[in-house]
Amino acid sequence: MKPWHQVVVPHKDIRQGKFDESVFAADLADVVADRGPLEYRDAETFLRKTYPTRGLVELLATVLARLSGRGRGEAVIQIQTPFGGGKTHSLIALYHLFTAGHRLADQDLIAQTLKAAAVGAVPSVRVATFVGTAADPLKGKTPWGELAEHLGRYDVLREHDQRRQAPGKDRLHELLHDQPTLILMDEIAEYVVKAKGFGGQVLAFFQELTETAKVLPRCVLIATLPSSAPYGEEGERALNQLQQIFGRVEAIYTPVEGEEVYELIRRRLLEDAGDPAEARRTADGYLELYQRLGDDVPREAREPAYREKLRTAYPFHPELIDLLFERWSTFSTFQRTRGVLRLLAEVLADLYRRQHPAPLVQPAHLNLANAAIRREFLKHIGNEYEGVIASDIVDSNAKAQKIDRETGGDYARFGVATGLATAIFFGSFSGSEKKGLGIQRLRLAALREGMPAALVGDALGRLEEELWYLHAESGLYAFTNQPNLNRIIVEKEEQAQDEQIRAAIRERLERMAGSELSVTLWPKASQDVPDTKQLKLAVLSPQQTRQSGATTGFVEELLGKAGTTFRTYRNALVVLAPDAAEAAALRERVKRYLALRAIQDDKALVRQLSEENRKTLESKLKDAEGGILFQVLSAYRHLAKAGEAGVEWLDLGLPTVGEKGPLARRVREYLKSQELLVDKLAPHRLLEKALRSDEHEKPVAEIVEAFLRYPHLPMLEGEAVVTSAVAQGVATGLFGVRVGEQLYCGEPVPESALSYGAVLLRKEVAEAARRAEAGEAVPTEVGSGDGRPSMVREGPPGAVAGPTTAPAGAAISALHLRAKVPWDKLSDFLRGVVLPLRSDGAELEVEVTLDARCTPGSIKASTLEQKVNETLQQIGAQVLEERAE
Repeated sequence: MKPWHQVVVPHKDIRQGKFDESVFAADLADVVADRGPLEYRDAETFLRKTYPTRGLVELLATVLARLSGRGRGEAVIQIQTPFGGGKTHSLIALYHLFTAGHRLADQDLIAQTLKAAAVGAVPSVRVATFVGTAADPLKGKTPWGELAEHLGRYDVLREHDQRRQAPGKDRLHELLHDQPTLILMDEIAEYVVKAKGFGGQVLAFFQELTETAKVLPRCVLIATLPSSAPYGEEGERALNQLQQIFGRVEAIYTPVEGEEVYELIRRRLLEDAGDPAEARRTADGYLELYQRLGDDVPREAREPAYREKLRTAYPFHPELIDLLFERWSTFSTFQRTRGVLRLLAEVLADLYRRQHPAPLVQPAHLNLANAAIRREFLKHIGNEYEGVIASDIVDSNAKAQKIDRETGGDYARFGVATGLATAIFFGSFSGSEKKGLGIQRLRLAALREGMPAALVGDALGRLEEELWYLHAESGLYAFTNQPNLNRIIVEKEEQAQDEQIRAAIRERLERMAGSELSVTLWPKASQDVPDTKQLKLAVLSPQQTRQSGATTGFVEELLGKAGTTFRTYRNALVVLAPDAAEAAALRERVKRYLALRAIQDDKALVRQLSEENRKTLESKLKDAEGGILFQVLSAYRHLAKAGEAGVEWLDLGLPTVGEKGPLARRVREYLKSQELLVDKLAPHRLLEKALRSDEHEKPVAEIVEAFLRYPHLPMLEGEAVVTSAVAQGVATGLFGVRVGEQLYCGEPVPESALSYGAVLLRKEVAEAARRAEAGEAVPTEVGSGDGRPSMVREGPPGAVAGPTTAPAGAAISALHLRAKVPWDKLSDFLRGVVLPLRSDGAELEVEVTLDARCTPGSIKASTLEQKVNETLQQIGAQVLEERAE
């Protein structure tokens, strides 16, 4: 299917965007005075451009037959249609028929009229006209004065005209005689309203005139009345009185009916209607599309008869013209045919200039960004809809355009959201109760070749979610100037305070924390997280995002310190930080939830909502609640733990759809999946992790402590992980364990016994000890001098190892100890040496010798000043010697 502008040619003034709107505003007074647009005042041009509708031909033929003396057609005819419905056009057609028809008999309209009236030629007829909008009630002639002057017999009614006194029937008979006379009266209701001083006389004249014309065999009186009254109450009263007068004797004609309007529009707007084969091809293409869609479009659009409707209306889609006539023309201010022509001329000019590629002009293609087109609508519905259009449909920040722009693809290519919003707007208004469009008709308004049909439903869902003035009730979509639930939500969102949002997020986190780990929410300092053996999770505030440099420093402090002291159990703590983008989304979701909750709590506001909106509110509130839970998991995805080289960051990834579990459980399961957290430990792995190559034994309690302290070891679900592995290794003989004086190796050991001073021994040490117990010789490099295995001290390779010098079982009063301690074992030294002595009541004096060496220039001055010296000052250390090289 070709674009319509490659097939038809609009009139030149439309193509150039310079058309004069007056060409659609017919005025009988201008025609009589030989002024105004050529299309009306020139008989030949007018007759050529006028489409001979059945109603117009019937009207002209009836009048022609009566004035020719060949028929008994009606003497008094009223043409009553909405404003712009072809009344004045019909009067001008009658005027040209009887003033120029004798020389233009070859014109199609006149030829059809002569044939319908069974008349060979147009007779000579006197024509008198009166146009209420042109006449001046104050200084001009009265309707009867105008009539007398046009008939060349003003002297008959001069006195009546000057006194503004209506003549009686005798005078009118004298004026009209029995000569063929056509009286054309337009806009008389408006004149009656203006003639306040003698309006009663005007009404009396019209009554006498109708009675007189009725009895004259070759006289026809034709008057036009609007279907709705001008000028409020006075106009209503005048129109009612005129209808009573004309209703007694009139015959009512409708010039344009049904689908004739399609051809009328084509003839008035197109210079060249193009190849009929292209119109048929396009009609076939659209009908095939609708038949494929089945019940997704109205039944009528799938019937073969709709093909003819498409062809007749080409290049316009019938839905466009039908909505104009069925909806917009019901406004009292909308001039029916004239208004349609004026609007469609603007639409054609706009689309032609932009070379719009669609095969037909559809409601979705109306460009509301065009001020002239927009003005044609706003003058009937009010300027307040300017804001509605700018907010929701077309403007730099309009929401429908934003959907197309951000979605891209076919949305951007076809302008799906904008087109649907435009079509909905087009179908939202009428002077009656019929407003709004359903999805079936919207498919007619928007779908065309190449556009995926599924986009209509998808786009409508997005429009419902985003637009502020779109309302959906009982399956019909319509715009109003009242904000919908979306707008109310935005207003409530703007009222939400930051503290409310923070409190709501914290409340959700408290509900989602879980019990799988010991959770601390939003710690402000390292002392807020206890330094315990229990596996702990610190959850940061939404502001402390992973991407923030301040967060990295704070996490380092949490993992390294517990208040003013160093954190002992670094391997028992993980920290959960939010993602910056997801945290922002979480904040928006919570703000939306608070807004929805505020609406629900506002009982007066809820009562103002429609039933449909109340249901939508409940649905949105439920979705928002579930959405927050999911968004919390999406935001809190960055996990930090202590590593050998500093803080180690891990990414939990995005949750699966529908996932709503506690944060602690999600973290625990992730750590287990990465083998960073274990609930079981193989005995051989325990041995590898617990004893260095130069170590022969170590207390089980110290092994547990090591797993809790050192980040290079896996985290433990609990102490039982170690004791179970020890029990299993002892039972299999992989290593031994000494509990008090009892030695176990290759035999079961009660796990409960492992909590009481148990010492893990390498297999060879355990076997040596067992031989010693049996009185066998023990190699000195394996055992101690007293036949028991040595208690090997921790130290670097090459350190002297041997038994303690204190006699077994003897108490001492003083201890002087000088030892080299690995720098990463200082906390062990404090816990295992200093604290036990202090608990026995010893007064301690500790002197530390530190020798730090590295490549020249590696130790920074800032490290000495800001960290080393500051720490020494904070702990009250007395510096005995300090030398820097």
